[in-house]
Amino acid sequence: MEWPITSGNYVVGDTNSSVAVVTLASDYKEWGLKNYAICGTCFTANFGIEKIITNVLANPNINYLVVCGKESAHWAGQSLVSLAENGVSTMAGSRKIIGSKSPLSYLNEIPMTAISRFIKEIKIIDLIGNKDPAAIQKAIDSCTDQKRSEALIVSMPEIDAQSWRKYEHIVKNNMMSKIKKGRTEGCF
Repeated sequence: MEWPITSGNYVVGDTNSSVAVVTLASDYKEWGLKNYAICGTCFTANFGIEKIITNVLANPNINYLVVCGKESAHWAGQSLVSLAENGVSTMAGSRKIIGSKSPLSYLNEIPMTAISRFIKEIKIIDLIGNKDPAAIQKAIDSCTDQKRSEALIVSMPEIDAQSWRKYEHIVKNNMMSKIKKGRTEGCF
């Protein structure tokens, strides 16, 4: 199978490298980074993160994910770090990243086994907000490890500009419950 296995805004470097890099909302092309397996952007805390998980797990050489650059408007970086630290809540049939600031941080398009393996096997290097190519390169170069035991191939559907709408009702329900709760606070 050809790697990477999902489409996205990324470049492939040395596929034997133990490092993947996500520059969030920053343009990685301007930074001249090297010694990574894959480097690209991520703007969303749902499908974007699922694509990262899918591609990272499919390459057994990758042990690290450097999360750097300007945070996206959808809190993709903060959500990745929250995923690594807190995991996901599986209440109400959905898998929401615990502690994510994004209202749409649902990881429902990939199997729970993939999420669990990502949390367990991939070390997150949190450089969110850092846009200094020299500092990011230093972090990449400091990551050395043996490859993981095996690749995990995960399939996920193609994503388009309207895919997020499947979560629209959940967000509306959450917002309405917060509004109702705010109106009833302080009442007996």
